[in-house]
Amino acid sequence: KQWYQRRVREELDDAGTYYNMGLRRITDPGVYNYMSTRNNNFSNRSQKGRIVITQSPFVAKKVGVAGGEVALPNGEATLVLDPDAISQAVMFYLESTDATLVQNTEEEQTARRKRREAGEEDDVDDDVNTAEDANTGDKASSVVGVFPLDVRTDKARTHLEMTFNADAADTTFVAMVSDKGTYASLPDSRIEEMGSGKAKFKISSGGKYQVLKYPYVPVIIAFCILAIVLAALFIGMAVYFKQNPDAWYRIKKNFTDV
Repeated sequence: KQWYQRRVREELDDAGTYYNMGLRRITDPGVYNYMSTRNNNFSNRSQKGRIVITQSPFVAKKVGVAGGEVALPNGEATLVLDPDAISQAVMFYLESTDATLVQNTEEEQTARRKRREAGEEDDVDDDVNTAEDANTGDKASSVVGVFPLDVRTDKARTHLEMTFNADAADTTFVAMVSDKGTYASLPDSRIEEMGSGKAKFKISSGGKYQVLKYPYVPVIIAFCILAIVLAALFIGMAVYFKQNPDAWYRIKKNFTDV
């Protein structure tokens, strides 16, 4: 065994410092990792990389402490960082996917409680609504992923703008999923703009964000009351004319004469 390991090391050491694999076409979306076995001594030197292939709208941009913007090419979302929103330069990635964020399962909520009981730092801020307190709904926008997921920013200086589509009678809100998978809905204090198909809100970390919607309850109640009133009116008219056939005859005669 020792001879074999020594032989392998010798072969790698004898390998050339340059290798040209040529152009290769990647046809399937996914994450492809690569590394150099030659340029790697497993301590102070390693050459590794990652290639991300996606069919979704995607953009990458490095932003420093002076601030800047990262915008998806299709205009669906823009990440705006004011000066001093981050303490050091970060390579941000934005990605848009067609999906719907959903509430955590009981198992996922239990796992989060155990992390908190073990003293781990919570993966969401105290002001967001989680578990049973979080709103849920249908999708009104794409899911916008802000990467790195574990990046932390100054909430007062970091804004995410998104486009969405909802009816005037819908109630809209912003939902998120953290780097550890916690589902939450953002409070009204985070919302800077919500209307005319555009949402702007404050964020303090990477994650997945989406505008969700649900029917405006007072409107539903109003339609239900209207339907009950109309039904009662028709029933009352039917009973009245059945008991007073002459009245029904006079009405029919008036319309006929006209």
